[in-house]
Amino acid sequence: MFKIFQKLIDLPLLVLAPLAAGSILWFQWTKGKLDASYAASGHPVDYMTGQTSFSGETIKGYYAAMIESGSLDIYVRTQLIDFAFILGFLAIGLCVCTLIARLSRAESFGRRIGIWAGLAFVLGGISDMIENGWSFIMLANPSDFADWLAIPYSSFAVLKFALITFGLALAFVSILSGILGRVLQKPKLG
Repeated sequence: MFKIFQKLIDLPLLVLAPLAAGSILWFQWTKGKLDASYAASGHPVDYMTGQTSFSGETIKGYYAAMIESGSLDIYVRTQLIDFAFILGFLAIGLCVCTLIARLSRAESFGRRIGIWAGLAFVLGGISDMIENGWSFIMLANPSDFADWLAIPYSSFAVLKFALITFGLALAFVSILSGILGRVLQKPKLG
């Protein structure tokens, strides 16, 4: 995985910057689509609450509410849209975090932390994909899936949220490190 980040760091800035901007635009566009579809599904709670209950009975209750309102099919479509959103998130981890890492000198603490931020984002995205895939197992039998299926589903959701939070913190540290390196007039950036 680090080799991918190294190849991205080695890209000319005139290539990497548009890739980073494009990933943000894709992320924002798909987030709008995802949020609209989630709202239309009538899911009774917000994303985080719905994904982290660790309770099959609770999740079945959410599904029952959507079955009753006739919107479960919209929720299933929302799960598919989420994969497009996740792709944007992965691209941000790869391109934006690599761009942030480039603020710092080659081989510096700030650059390493920026790459670790990107890795955390990518691993968070992968966790999100697994969580989404797992939801389809439960949605195949929304009223009667085995309750234990909620445990890995919620576990991957919690892991996703933790990795994203960690990645954001690392990105912030990388930015500060890059700025500090410039203020202290460290050697020219790579």
